[in-house]
Amino acid sequence: MSKDPEVMQYIGDGSIFHWTRETALAKFKAGLDRTGSNEFEKRAVYTKNPNRYIGWCEIRYSKFLDHIELGYRYCRDAWFNGYAAEAASAVLSESYQLSDIDQILACTHPQNMGSIRVLEKLGFTYAFSKLSRPAGIDIPVYQINCKTFTLNIQRY
Repeated sequence: MSKDPEVMQYIGDGSIFHWTRETALAKFKAGLDRTGSNEFEKRAVYTKNPNRYIGWCEIRYSKFLDHIELGYRYCRDAWFNGYAAEAASAVLSESYQLSDIDQILACTHPQNMGSIRVLEKLGFTYAFSKLSRPAGIDIPVYQINCKTFTLNIQRY
């Protein structure tokens, strides 16, 4: 997925990663193995049938935002199936239940309408924009608090 130009077009400066399969797997496993750190865990996302890996979703501290952030990335053939919203909802729910975090931010490229729709479906609202030096543009930042998420998820 990190070698797919369509997946990466809205990530950072849009560059694809030129890692070998082994390097990508090692980096992904390192991201999954953060037990004991102050960060939440990255969740691998699989389809129910045929149990195929399609991406990841996480809550983590973002240096860019200096705040806790929701992040995710999916293989292109998994787009527009509801996987991102379903996984993010579960990760947000777990984060709010297991921590004292009240507000979570998320940012996406302003032209990434699919990701914007996911955030809005989850109940995120636009908060502010921040200059992304790698992308060379202002990136919209969205926010959600525990109460809003809880009310929204009851309707979801």
